[in-house]
Amino acid sequence: MKVTIRAMRGEDAVDIFEIVNQHAFRFWTLALPYESFDTIKKWLEPQSPRDLHFSAELDGRVVGASALRPFYGRRAHAAEFWIGVHEEYARRGIGSRLLSAMIDTADNWLNIKRIEMTVFTDNVAALALYDKFGFEIEGTHKAATFREGAFVDAHCMARLR
Repeated sequence: MKVTIRAMRGEDAVDIFEIVNQHAFRFWTLALPYESFDTIKKWLEPQSPRDLHFSAELDGRVVGASALRPFYGRRAHAAEFWIGVHEEYARRGIGSRLLSAMIDTADNWLNIKRIEMTVFTDNVAALALYDKFGFEIEGTHKAATFREGAFVDAHCMARLR
């Protein structure tokens, strides 16, 4: 499987809109059902010039995407990220490829010392991926969000270089 990791393009929004509207993406993230294409397209736009957005392309189709969002000021040494993979291509190493590209960019081009995120405590696959790349659980937010009729906890995790 020849997956190319590259900078996100405007035309990728159509494929990413499909990913974001899949049950797996909504279930494991804070995305809501029935979000419009315009809402997703705006969300995909960089929020600052320092933001980097990545696409994983396979045979001309975007099957995964992510973004690295560095902070500013006294937190300029840190960044957060999001990542998503199409349900049909899950557990095939695409998430690892995207995360590896983000970490390489953070470490070797942006001098980011800390990369952080939150992840639902029951997302075993994501926890294994983040552990593989050196992320550690720093704490747990109880009843962090509401998902499919119930409150769920989330770990705050970080990787320090």
